[in-house]
Amino acid sequence: MSRKKIIVVGSGVVGASIAYHLARRGAEVQLLDERQAPGCGVTGHAFGWINLVNGSSTANPASYRLRLQAIEDFRRLETEFPEAFEGVRCGSIVWEKTPAMTEARAREHQAWGAPIELVDAAAIALMEPSLRDVPDCAAFSPDDIAIDPGDLSRALVRAAVSAGATANFGIKVTSVETLNGRATGVRTAGDIIDADAVVIAAGTAVDTLTSALGANIGVESSPCVLLRYQVEQPFITRILCGSELEIRQANDHSLIVATSYVEGAEDDAAMAIGHRFLEAIGRSLAVPGEIAFRKGVVGYRPFFADGFPRLGFLPQVEGVYVAVGHPGVILAPLLGRLATEALLDDRHSSLVPDL
Repeated sequence: MSRKKIIVVGSGVVGASIAYHLARRGAEVQLLDERQAPGCGVTGHAFGWINLVNGSSTANPASYRLRLQAIEDFRRLETEFPEAFEGVRCGSIVWEKTPAMTEARAREHQAWGAPIELVDAAAIALMEPSLRDVPDCAAFSPDDIAIDPGDLSRALVRAAVSAGATANFGIKVTSVETLNGRATGVRTAGDIIDADAVVIAAGTAVDTLTSALGANIGVESSPCVLLRYQVEQPFITRILCGSELEIRQANDHSLIVATSYVEGAEDDAAMAIGHRFLEAIGRSLAVPGEIAFRKGVVGYRPFFADGFPRLGFLPQVEGVYVAVGHPGVILAPLLGRLATEALLDDRHSSLVPDL
């Protein structure tokens, strides 16, 4: 029996995960990306916080169930591919503007069985002694992890190639080729590449390819800013998320801050925001030694207002599969598994609504 030939368009963390899962199952996978390396788009600008605590079971119970399963799939991936998780940092401490709001947030997650604890100021100060203004209480999520999404994407692509996939970069897919209502491959600037199925995992660019097939997925872009600061030594152990700051420390000691971004701001808005956040960091944390702002980038996350990703075959054209959504880093292992089950086993999950 011949192997199913599948092209995956996009090597962000979702596309990389799909390529990895397909290749491990024996599919003939070709990964294509117009960028020069995996994880160089919005994935490379993601904060990398794998968590439940930022989801809301009250506002969207079905989306929260999806997030619960996504965390389980992350644990599965960590077990089967431990080398991709070397050096990750574990645990987060989260607090709201008032203790009552923090308590409500912790209780909400606890009601779903999430391993989240409500801790007092003394416990917080013991865990993170560099905090200047220690909150009265916080939600402590010990199983959360901080990971570099770009590194994870590259590790998944390397593993996919080791399992038999091919990965080609600097190649822009301009259209999906079809015949008699079925996908037959893709067209690039210089070639036509044949395939039995095409997976479009191109983030906010998904509609560029699907619209030519008569399908508008309706993906929106949600901008965010990722800031990076240089410090001299490690002093934060966990992810810290308060009313003023969302911050973690990477393995190279740099501080990484995630914040929102307003469209239409000045061209150097990320740089300006980065310099302003120096004050917030100083108010919140006792930074040992010098701190210097090094980089600010804006990332455009693929987003849908209902809080769900889009995952499934296009009804308009047989053999075209779409995978896109936010939070892509958290969802990536789950989407990789579900896409593989759909493409190779014709199994479809009720966790994600049909296209």
